[in-house]
Amino acid sequence: MKSLPPRSGPGRPPADIDWEKVDQCLRAQCLGTEVARLLGICPDTLYDACEREKKMLFSEYSALKKTEGKEILRMKQYQVAMAGDKTMLVWLGKQLLEQRDRQEHSVSLQLADLFQKDPNGD
Repeated sequence: MKSLPPRSGPGRPPADIDWEKVDQCLRAQCLGTEVARLLGICPDTLYDACEREKKMLFSEYSALKKTEGKEILRMKQYQVAMAGDKTMLVWLGKQLLEQRDRQEHSVSLQLADLFQKDPNGD
């Protein structure tokens, strides 16, 4: 039987948080409540552990890791595009270079057509 670590006070011992798993989930843009659910803990337990172990609010830690996730995704998209994926090249061109598909429409009117009288005399 496994013995529990000694307690310094009443209540449960602190949860052992797998920060690699937390980081992976946050990089994938998961919410704190979703991360906590995946870890099988209460969101407040996760938030408190972040303040205790990472020395910052969970909202700050989450924003940092989510930004990392977006950076990784952008880099991967760029690598795929540079490897010759035409769809990704077009998509990145539209997103980053503001390139657009242009549809040409031409309308030809004769000035005389605008001033012709109605054949019914109206």
